[in-house]
Amino acid sequence: MILKKNVLFILSSFLILGLFACSNQNGQANNNNDQNTVNTQEKSSNQKNVRKVVWNQLSKQQKESIKGTWKDGNVSKVTLEENMMSEVKDKSYGGKEVYRITFPKYGKSEPNFVVVFADMKTFNYIGYPLVR
Repeated sequence: MILKKNVLFILSSFLILGLFACSNQNGQANNNNDQNTVNTQEKSSNQKNVRKVVWNQLSKQQKESIKGTWKDGNVSKVTLEENMMSEVKDKSYGGKEVYRITFPKYGKSEPNFVVVFADMKTFNYIGYPLVR
């Protein structure tokens, strides 16, 4: 009888430890998923912020040529190359990654969008590419 109780106790202990181990792994997986969600939300938030910050730095004339508002801009990242920098005064951005914000433009002429570059950290307007 005592042997049965000891065996049951040992088996119960292993089962409980196994359950704790599984629940801990699920917790870690949830933490990873939460972190990915936060990173995605931060990225989305940064993209919204850079559009708005850059929009506020555009001239009245530039804004008037854009169809819509800052919310209509699309954000991507590019590495500025020499041939892209004809209208970028600060040449130190050459070879560096920057935000590229593309806004739709009024009219039927090609291209029908406005492109501007912004600093990755400060969101400062850098310039625009010469578009053909």
